[in-house]
Amino acid sequence: MAKRGAELRTEMLFAAKAVFLEVGFERASMDRIAAQAGTTKRTLYAHFASKENLFLAVFDFVLDLQQHRLQGPADYAPGTEQALVLFCARFLNAILSEKPVRLCRLAITEAERFPQGTVRLHEAMFESAQGRVAQFLSERMNVDAAASQHLAHTLLAPLVYPRFTRALFGFAEPAATFSEELGNCPAIDVAAVRNVVAAILLPQ
Repeated sequence: MAKRGAELRTEMLFAAKAVFLEVGFERASMDRIAAQAGTTKRTLYAHFASKENLFLAVFDFVLDLQQHRLQGPADYAPGTEQALVLFCARFLNAILSEKPVRLCRLAITEAERFPQGTVRLHEAMFESAQGRVAQFLSERMNVDAAASQHLAHTLLAPLVYPRFTRALFGFAEPAATFSEELGNCPAIDVAAVRNVVAAILLPQ
């Protein structure tokens, strides 16, 4: 049975993301994307007016996927420390995996042409996670918004940098592979994450 509506649109976005990652924006064609999605170019254009619009829609799609998959710290464990440890480990697992790193490289390559796409990706991969940590810390530690944002930044910064930057520039390090079970990803050192979380949770 042919896919329709939202299901078809999702299939086209997955296909577009795969093609853009494989060949870049310039070399990607609507014909190739339609074929990858198992539909026609006419149908693809009925959902996305241009390749440029489709490219930007991919970043919105990634934002939605990231928010859905990552959830919030409270979804991982009842205790504050364990919740933060597992959330941060999952966050690292997500951003250090091959496809997110490649997507960031693509966004940087096309930043002058699509600055809004780069902004959306940054929001999807970093600002959203920091915002969720900040909200969680505000609720659990009874601190105001400014203090919770500072704590969230202090927590995530040493976990993300320089690890993500090195991955972005292709340094040969163990690559993360997305797994629902954190123990199946040896590139993520949960003990190191726990040390950083513990330092944040010391009496302020």
